[in-house]
Amino acid sequence: MHRAGCASAFLRISDGVGGPLLFLLLLQLSSLQLSVGTTTTTAIASGTTDRWRPQRFGGGGVIDDRDERLQDNEIVEDHRVKPSAPLTPVEPLFDYVASLYMEKMVRRWAPLIWLAPDEQFLPGSVTDFLNHVTPKPRSLSNDVQQHSKVPMGPDSQSWFLVTKSEVEQLLENTTSVLYGQNPNTTTVPVYAHVTQCGHKHFHVSYWLFFPFSQGKPICTLDMGLLGPLPLPVFNNRCFGTLKEFGSHVGDWEHMSLMFNGYDEPEEMYVSVHDAGAFYRFDRNRRKFVFNRQEVRKGFLQKPKFPEVVHLTDEGNHPVLFAAKGSHGLWTAPGKHKYVRIPRLYDDSGYGFPWKTWLKVEVLNSSKKLPIWMQYYGKWGNQRSKCHPLSKMGLQICQFTDGPTGIPMKQHDFRCHNATN
Repeated sequence: MHRAGCASAFLRISDGVGGPLLFLLLLQLSSLQLSVGTTTTTAIASGTTDRWRPQRFGGGGVIDDRDERLQDNEIVEDHRVKPSAPLTPVEPLFDYVASLYMEKMVRRWAPLIWLAPDEQFLPGSVTDFLNHVTPKPRSLSNDVQQHSKVPMGPDSQSWFLVTKSEVEQLLENTTSVLYGQNPNTTTVPVYAHVTQCGHKHFHVSYWLFFPFSQGKPICTLDMGLLGPLPLPVFNNRCFGTLKEFGSHVGDWEHMSLMFNGYDEPEEMYVSVHDAGAFYRFDRNRRKFVFNRQEVRKGFLQKPKFPEVVHLTDEGNHPVLFAAKGSHGLWTAPGKHKYVRIPRLYDDSGYGFPWKTWLKVEVLNSSKKLPIWMQYYGKWGNQRSKCHPLSKMGLQICQFTDGPTGIPMKQHDFRCHNATN
C-alpha cells in the first residue's frame, strides 16, 4: 500500500488525540516494509540464488561452519550437493512388484521331494560340483590337462565337465562329491528357471541337481569279443551275470508349473527319464489330476502315471518321489516299469524328505544369470566301458555321457494368451 494511503486510512480510524504519534509509527513501519521489499527485489535482480536458511546462535554468535552445524544435527540445505536421482519410473516399479509376486509363488509351490529309502547318491549344489570338475573338449583325452579358456554358448556344446579324479576312485569314497549332500542336514538348493509371459503369467521349471546317477543292473551273458548279451529275467532270477549299465556323472531332474493369472498353478509337468506327464490343477479338490503323458525320446519307454498328485498337509507343495539311484521323478511311491525291452524299473518310496522351498535359487531369464547358465556342454564325463558293438551305433555303456544342462532343455510350457 502507498504511504499516503496508509496515513489517510489510519487518520480516519484514529480520533485525533493520538493521531500524530500513531501517524509517525505508521510512517516508520511502512518504511521498514518498503526496505524489505526493495532488498528482496535487489537480491533477485542481482542473481543471488541462496535461499534463506535457519541460523543457530551459540555463545559466540552465528555458527556458519557447515560441518559443525551437521554435527549438531541441524537440517541445512547445501547447494554443493548434487541433486538426488529422479524417482523410479512407473514401468520398472511395476516389473519389480511383478517379480516379487512371481518369486513368492515359485517358493510357495516348490515341491516336496521324497528321496528313496537307502538312497546313496544325494542331491548337491552346482557350485560345489564345479569345484571338483575340469572342463575338457571331446577330443581331449582324460590324462591331458586343459588350460585354455573354456568357451561359452554354442561353442561349448562339445565340452565335458570331467571329474578331477577317476570315477571308480570317487565311488569308493562315500564322502566324495559324487555322493552329494543330505538335504536334512545341509540346505541344498533347487534351481527355479522362470520364464515371464505377462502380469501373473509365467512358467517355472524346478531343476534338481545330483552329482551322480546310478545305472540299472541288467542280466547279461558274456559273449567274448561280442561283449555282454542282455538276458531276460525269470521269476526275478538272473541266469547270467548282473552288470550295471547307464551310470553317469551329473544328473538333472525337473518338474514344471504353469501360472495363468491366479495364485494357483494351472498345470504341472513331471519328468521321468525320457518321458513325462501333464497334470491339471483341480482347485476344488486341491489336487493335480492326470491329463496326458508323452515320450520325448525313443519308443520303448511307456511308464504309467497315477491319476492324482497330492499336496502337502501344510502348504501348497506337490509331493513327488525321486527314484533310487536314477532320481527320475514319480508322482507316487512304488515300483515303476518305464522300459519294456529290457525291462527296467524305478523304485521310489518314503526315505527322507527334501523340502526344496527352503533354498530356491531363482533363475530369471530377464535378469542376470550365473555364468554356468551360459555353458551348453555336458555336465559329466565322456562315456566309457562301452559294448564292443557301440561303434556300430549300439550305445550300451557302463558309464554314459553326462547330461546337458538347463540351457539346452526345452520348456515344458509356452507363453500363450498372456496380457500385460
